Amino acid sequence: MEDARHSGFTLIELLVTLALAAVLAGLAVPAMGRFVDNARLRSAGEALAQQLQFARNHALSYQQAVYFSLSVSPGQWCYGWSDSEDCDCNATASATAVCRTQDGNQNLIHRQLSTAFPAVQLNTKGSGTLRSVRFSPIRGTASADSFSLRNAAGELRIIVSPLGRIRICSIDNPGYPSC
Repeated sequence: MEDARHSGFTLIELLVTLALAAVLAGLAVPAMGRFVDNARLRSAGEALAQQLQFARNHALSYQQAVYFSLSVSPGQWCYGWSDSEDCDCNATASATAVCRTQDGNQNLIHRQLSTAFPAVQLNTKGSGTLRSVRFSPIRGTASADSFSLRNAAGELRIIVSPLGRIRICSIDNPGYPSC
């Protein structure tokens, strides 16, 4: 005689549920990796464009030329900006060539290292590992240049026009205008 008062799950039902959960988790992990790569690429692109815009605004606000420098070497890159031409984003905070500006009585350091954006590569147009964009204090005009950021999710291009306009376009990443 069966006891109808006992209800619960059988061992087979629990194993089937665990197997389905494992299959769903296995399908979600690659999608999560693509999501993380896309987020890193977008974050790096937005940060670079934002710092270029900050440099341009500083040139206009303080009526002095601002130099935005990029350094690209195998496996690492950095960028920074300063009101002096000798801005070196690889310099330590105590070095004289560090990317810094004076804002009142504050001495501000402006630089970003590639370690903040793992697996994102920065490429510059043309040859050379050092690039510099100069923002003029008159109308914010700039020496035109473009930079590309790439990882497994795709490629973004940051373009600085001669008028100082900074824009982001995409080679193969949705969410930005195509280049």
